[in-house]
Amino acid sequence: MDDTRRALLRWMTGVMEAHGWSAGAWARAAGVTPTNLTRFLRDPVNASLPSADTIGRLARVAGSEPRFLDDGAHPAVCRVPLLDLDQVRALMALGRRAGEAYLAAALRDGNPCVAVDRPASRRAFALKIGSRSLNAAGVLPNDRVVLEPPDLLPPKPGDVVVTVSDHTVCGYRFFPPHLLPVSTDPDCSPTPIDDAHVAGVAVHVVRALKE
Repeated sequence: MDDTRRALLRWMTGVMEAHGWSAGAWARAAGVTPTNLTRFLRDPVNASLPSADTIGRLARVAGSEPRFLDDGAHPAVCRVPLLDLDQVRALMALGRRAGEAYLAAALRDGNPCVAVDRPASRRAFALKIGSRSLNAAGVLPNDRVVLEPPDLLPPKPGDVVVTVSDHTVCGYRFFPPHLLPVSTDPDCSPTPIDDAHVAGVAVHVVRALKE
């Protein structure tokens, strides 16, 4: 099997496994003929490759796309949805599978996103920082911070975590049993971990040189 077919097969089977989709269900959601998938999945060595239009439709529904380039020679670029505070609060109320589906739908439906050159989970998201809430950690207003959920990436002592409440976003260093502010914002004060609503562990900062 050549590299193109192998990459396409790896992507298709990975998407179906992650979402719990059958080939037919994925095809119907994407508006393509199921045989475009099933023939290739049954015989990836000899079957005709799905068309570019079919692959594009499948990718929009899945929220991801096949990776044809060698990761060693060409580092992968991940697209992570950029959420507003209302979206973050909605996401935090969802379970793992529902959260993945929520973020995939955000990418598929044209939600703003950021590109990062490091692996990101299907539950990673970015949040635009609009205040001094993380300035002592070197994060400036208008930076985009990429977050991984704490149940997926448990924070270690010294890690930066971001909390989201009804009115504030705060950045903290994780030092159990407390969170210590990395901010000059007076609304962000030392907080017991058990009382905090941690949205995620900060793993990447994206800074625009010009808005």
